[in-house]
Amino acid sequence: IILFRLSERNCVELIGLLVKEGLLNVIYTTDGKDIITEQRLIREILDEIYANEGRINIVDLAQHLKIDLSYIESKVGDVCKEDPTLQFILGQFISAEYTSHLVEEINDMLVERGLISFSELIRQYDLPTEYLNSIVTNRIIASSLHNIKFESGTLYTDNYVRLQQNILIGYLEAAFLPVRVSEIIKNTRINENLIQSNKI
Repeated sequence: IILFRLSERNCVELIGLLVKEGLLNVIYTTDGKDIITEQRLIREILDEIYANEGRINIVDLAQHLKIDLSYIESKVGDVCKEDPTLQFILGQFISAEYTSHLVEEINDMLVERGLISFSELIRQYDLPTEYLNSIVTNRIIASSLHNIKFESGTLYTDNYVRLQQNILIGYLEAAFLPVRVSEIIKNTRINENLIQSNKI
């Protein structure tokens, strides 16, 4: 058997010929130093998603892989087909694992604190409103063991409401004269929204 060692120039010419004949599709990196096949690009995108804990936007993805953004955008459908559990929302890949972890994290926060505003979740996680609302409605409230409610842009637990009720009852029982609601809120730090919505 006679083996031939191809030079770098020969390899470049061979690849160029295969591309020209339509037998090979390759993508050049933005620095021009490397080439990658379309199938390999899909694999690299998936690896980057998993390496970033299941969430990454395509602008960062393009920078990490040194691939033009237009190529990344053109492969969104193929990537999601390769892993059907992925979602592509407003320029971000989000995995099912990331979503599950997010649900656990928000649930833990609610159990610990009792109340979280939806706007705080948006700021903290920098996620699209529609996606986060879907998570809250379909994954947190629907399957919650802690009777979580979502009203007026706020998530809260039944335990939190009961605690607020007990604080209010204790304050009113200790009062000798009628007191204004504003004074109660100021002195007890009871949640004003719960009072106004007659939850307590």
